[in-house]
Amino acid sequence: MQRDLLLAIAVMLFGVFAFDLMGILVRMLGGTYPIFQVAIFRNFFGVIPPILLLWHFDQFGTLQALNRPKFHFILLVRSVSVLTAQYCFYTALTKIEFATACALGFTGPLFITALSIPLLGHRVGLWRWCAIGIGFIGMLTVMKPFNASFSGYMIYPVVAAFGYAISSLLVRLYPEEIPSASIQFIQQICTCLLAFVCLYAFQTPMPLESRNDAGLFLLMGVFGGMGVMCLVIAYRMADPSSLSPFEYFGIPISFTLGWLFFSEAPFDDLFPGITFIILAGLIIIYRERRTKQAGVIAGKLKLPK
Repeated sequence: MQRDLLLAIAVMLFGVFAFDLMGILVRMLGGTYPIFQVAIFRNFFGVIPPILLLWHFDQFGTLQALNRPKFHFILLVRSVSVLTAQYCFYTALTKIEFATACALGFTGPLFITALSIPLLGHRVGLWRWCAIGIGFIGMLTVMKPFNASFSGYMIYPVVAAFGYAISSLLVRLYPEEIPSASIQFIQQICTCLLAFVCLYAFQTPMPLESRNDAGLFLLMGVFGGMGVMCLVIAYRMADPSSLSPFEYFGIPISFTLGWLFFSEAPFDDLFPGITFIILAGLIIIYRERRTKQAGVIAGKLKLPK
């Protein structure tokens, strides 16, 4: 059991690292190419990891199960949410410090907790509402909206976190028997098509300047797809409440990569606000774990009818 947990943690950390490498490449390419064009390549090449998983486990037949009207609506809403999140996050990566954009993206658990009420009918207690308040204070501390150094682009990662939160919650409406690789494959194809439409509607596509850029786009998509699949695999290997805290290792990783690639070290922007964001996330994780444990105990104590 302990060995499975350690392996799951290793898989998750690799996924977090892959996401940050994707972000580095987005920042490199986003300054030259339109953001929607970057999103097209991210989603197009991002289907490679799920395709490999579907092929390895012979699960291509499960794609047919997604061809239902109720899943079509979920797919459309998730695709719009993901593309909005990608546009905002990728734009932020090209406009503000890399680590700051990534840190503000960790407000996602706050939105997931709040949105779980209207979308999934969950109850959110006092502790988790307090966590949302603490995280909101941390977000404002990082953004410094009344400071002369404030940039409107700091709002973009928060909007991205909101979009990703909607996508994360809606994916729970799919039946458990449908593999995650199938859901991700269809999702990225749909998001890629939406990005293609938005590119020609709102921006002007640019031809690739070199083969080197083509290779970077390929790596960007693969890293993004690997990041998603690693998180999915890790959460299926071990209890999510035991793994979730390790996602916050993405903050020091992004800070280190931002320093190595772009010579950025935004200590003043991140602290102390980022500590409030992490604290809020850990409180939410702790309360969810306690709620789950209480449910298990209640189930064991329940007398049969």
